[in-house]
Amino acid sequence: MTTPNSTYAKPFLTVPEQIRRLRGRGMDCGDNAYAAEVLQRYGYYRLSGYWHLYRDRPAPPAPRFDEEHREIRLDTFVPGTGLAHVVSLYEFDHELRMRLGDVLSTVETAFRFFIGHRLGRIDAFAHRHPWALGATRQEDPGAPPEPTAAYREWLEEYDRHEQRARGDFVVHFRQQYGPHLPIWVATEVMSFGVLSSLYDLMLQPDQEILAARFQVRTADGHGDRGALGNWLNNLRNVRNICAHYGRVWNRAFDVLIDAPGQARKDADDLLASLAEEGTNNRLYGVLLVLRHLLLSIAPEKGDVVDLADFVEEKSRTVGFGMEQLGFPDSWRSSPIWDRAFALDRSPMMAASLLDRAECMTAAETRASLTGAEVIDAERTRTPAQAARAKKAAQRSLLRTYLKHNVVIEVELGGTKFYPAFQFRDGKIIDALAEINQALARSCGGSDPTDVARALLDWWQTPHPDLPHGVDGSDRSPLELLSSATEEEFAAAIDEADAIRSFVVPHDLDRGNACE
Repeated sequence: MTTPNSTYAKPFLTVPEQIRRLRGRGMDCGDNAYAAEVLQRYGYYRLSGYWHLYRDRPAPPAPRFDEEHREIRLDTFVPGTGLAHVVSLYEFDHELRMRLGDVLSTVETAFRFFIGHRLGRIDAFAHRHPWALGATRQEDPGAPPEPTAAYREWLEEYDRHEQRARGDFVVHFRQQYGPHLPIWVATEVMSFGVLSSLYDLMLQPDQEILAARFQVRTADGHGDRGALGNWLNNLRNVRNICAHYGRVWNRAFDVLIDAPGQARKDADDLLASLAEEGTNNRLYGVLLVLRHLLLSIAPEKGDVVDLADFVEEKSRTVGFGMEQLGFPDSWRSSPIWDRAFALDRSPMMAASLLDRAECMTAAETRASLTGAEVIDAERTRTPAQAARAKKAAQRSLLRTYLKHNVVIEVELGGTKFYPAFQFRDGKIIDALAEINQALARSCGGSDPTDVARALLDWWQTPHPDLPHGVDGSDRSPLELLSSATEEEFAAAIDEADAIRSFVVPHDLDRGNACE
């Protein structure tokens, strides 16, 4: 038999004794039957979190805060405190928690997809390959890279989740393929905490792409990967509180919310209030983060606005201050709480395009243009001068491609990307360039991201009149390009008149082909 290591010495109280104590401290408990029913249904300790705010403060000159800067509350209650009011607060908080949990579920489900999908392009088992996450270190120059301690700890925790998983889809995968799950299945068996930690392990460019997708921006417009990682950790914490029936009303959350760099820089930014103390650890900050994320995930859903309206209504009928939940006085004036408000859809679309094709940054693309011709190539140069001349030629060649609209460009978070399939032997594929130019010109003044999507759609969509694959299936222009010479490709495109299947951006939703 073990002895508890605790100094707790308060006596056990029966329910009648609990009622007598509350009355003795000044709470109106109603009749005994009502008070007993309430205490047996919810519990004295659970309800104490809701009546704590109504306990008396010390009268001056007694100190108001203890040595750890916590506000001191006395055992007695302020006059007029009633158990029925405490119960109404608890029941409001219960509904708030349930509705908040539903919204959190929508966001969590979306991030399971987006993280798994981004990593899946690298490798089906990217989570089991630390090199795919950039989670390696090399202590000695001659030694092979080793997984980081953070990755080893993460994998140990994930393995426990994978081994405990018993869903039908997990059983199917194990029976068909073995014990380990591919990343797009693995994300479904992770806890939100393990998923959040996986994001923290991802390569920096992948983190930035995900942050830019959700318009979580640094001061210079790039994806703020640190802020998004913090948001996921905060939402994990709130989700766990909701899942374990913890109090949300009048709570200071343990994980402070980071304001993205852009919000810290611009006081008029939609997320600027996240930089304010008293908002970044309260419910309002959580709702603001959820509203911003859902505007990208499910822009048609007004669940978070409904939740904010619900809190405002209950503040009047139940009786509590909105400031207790971190709502600033002017919160209603922010356009983000307008039901008709919408974020720019281009970043979400651009990120989806990067998921569809292997892409290179502008710097990587320039470096790949080894076929760029140096001006005055016969001139004698030092190795350093020759390297600079080559880089200048590569920059000039990419600018030329862009000027003549022969290359697909996707811009996200201030970074420009180029699908790698457009280049071969150190330069753009001529037959591809001619097609890109013709298709891009037919788009007129459409949004650049819409044009990039339309071009990728044409390249990646199977065409019935192109030469079939070895299995008899229809092939896309891109599949044909990868398996044929330029001459064979150009001839097949002309014979099938495949360019006529291109859909200009403003017709994408209507499905009309370009004539």
